[in-house]
Amino acid sequence: MALEFKASCPICNNAVSFETPDDFWSARASLQPKSCPVGTCVTRERALADVLFSLRTRAEVARAAIHEAAPAPRGLSLWLRRHCGNYLASGYFPDKPFGEPVRDLRNEDLEKQTFADRVFDIVLHLDVLEHLFRPFEALREIERTLKPGGLCLFAAPTYAERMCSEQVAFLEKGELRIVGEPEYHGNPQDKNGSLVTWRYGYDLPLLISRETGFDVEVRRWQSRDRAIMGPMTEIYILRKARP
Repeated sequence: MALEFKASCPICNNAVSFETPDDFWSARASLQPKSCPVGTCVTRERALADVLFSLRTRAEVARAAIHEAAPAPRGLSLWLRRHCGNYLASGYFPDKPFGEPVRDLRNEDLEKQTFADRVFDIVLHLDVLEHLFRPFEALREIERTLKPGGLCLFAAPTYAERMCSEQVAFLEKGELRIVGEPEYHGNPQDKNGSLVTWRYGYDLPLLISRETGFDVEVRRWQSRDRAIMGPMTEIYILRKARP
C-alpha cells in the first residue's frame, strides 16, 4: 500500500514529507523525501544519523574528529561536511597512491589504512563492509585508528533468513573466485559498482566481537516518526574500550 506522511528527519531535524510504495519491502531503498529544504537522503542514512545523534549531541559531533569511508553526495554525509571542521572522507582508488587525495577524498584501503593510531573520535561507513574481502581486518584497522571510547557506526545488509554469515567472493593469489552468481551494488566512486563479497547473517555481532576488541550493539526500526522503516535498516554500534 502506497504511503505518504510527514516525519522528523534525523539528519536535518526538519518536518519532511515522505512517500513510499509500501511500509516495509521497498522502504529501505525508496523511502526518500518528497520535499525537503536541505536535500535528499535514504533510509540507512537517516538510521545512521538517528543513532549518531542519540550517542553524541550535534555540538559534540561538530567538534569530533570523524572519518567517513565512501560517503554519498547527500544526506548525513553532506551534513557532516558542512558542520564538522574535523571531518575527513575517504574513498578507494587502488590504482592511485594510498594516503593521498583523489578528487575530494583521501585514498584509503580500509584493510590497511595509512592513518596513525588513535586519531578519530568517530568512524562511519554505510554499505561498505559487504564489499571487502577481509572485513574484520578493516574493523581491526578502524579500532586502531579510534581514540579510547571512540565509536564506529555502520550499516551492512543483514539477511533475516541467515543465521550464519557467508563469504561469497575471494581474492586468492591475485585471482578472483566467486561463489554462485556475482552481485554488484552501486558505488558513488565507481560507475561499474562494487562486487558483493559477503552476505551477513545474524551472527555478525558475534563475529565482530570475536575478531576485534569492540563491544557491539545493533539497532533496527519500524518508525514512521523518523522515516526509518523496512528490512535491512540495522545500524551496528562498535565501541572501543577505554583503558
